[in-house]
Amino acid sequence: MGKAIFMTGTGTEIGKTVVTSIVALALERFGMKVGVFKPIQTGLAEDGVSFAEQYWYERVAKIPTSEGMYYMEPAMSPHLAAALTGTSIEPERIAERLEQLKQRYDVVLVEGAGGLAVPWCERDGRWYMTSDFVRDYQLPAVLVSLSSLGAIHHAVTTAAYAEAKGIRLLGLVFNQFQEQEIIHQNNVEMIAALLRLPVLAVVPLLPAVSRKELENLAEQWIEQGKAKQWLEVLSVGV
Repeated sequence: MGKAIFMTGTGTEIGKTVVTSIVALALERFGMKVGVFKPIQTGLAEDGVSFAEQYWYERVAKIPTSEGMYYMEPAMSPHLAAALTGTSIEPERIAERLEQLKQRYDVVLVEGAGGLAVPWCERDGRWYMTSDFVRDYQLPAVLVSLSSLGAIHHAVTTAAYAEAKGIRLLGLVFNQFQEQEIIHQNNVEMIAALLRLPVLAVVPLLPAVSRKELENLAEQWIEQGKAKQWLEVLSVGV
């Protein structure tokens, strides 16, 4: 039985898909079988036909072990996209598929849609949130954050929400980091200190992204010893 880690962010357009791709490539280099699961996908890619994240994983990152489950064209929160398309999101079905994937892979990286406080569907008079799924199925999570202005508030409030919901955060990944900017440097240090969480990776601002660039970053993680932290993270059973 493999393990699963939930990849969440401090909001939308944070770069979870890019980070998840790099993590998958790095872990594969350690001989692990890695699956990527983005159960809820909304919005189309630039071609106007494919779904954005699936297009990314298949055409850019070229990760053949990625898959989704619910695909909805409106680029909106899952609950609204589902209402507009007549889609019924069933968390139990997502959990069942995840269990099947854990039978096939050493690790499954589950990418959320937006952040933890994102509604999926209405059940028994209340909204079932992303956080409910992560908590109900006891998935440890990694928090992806930007390192630019505003990052401290977004990361701290997301972490507080996760703690209130009983979700364990394993560590932080910072995306679109600009080394020459003092605010980026300080934000990474401050957020790690405030949350007392390990920094699992820092991803630079990428002017263009390709499979080769993702592979280079994965190799850099390994050379810097950062990928070993992921192996330690994976010692957490789910």
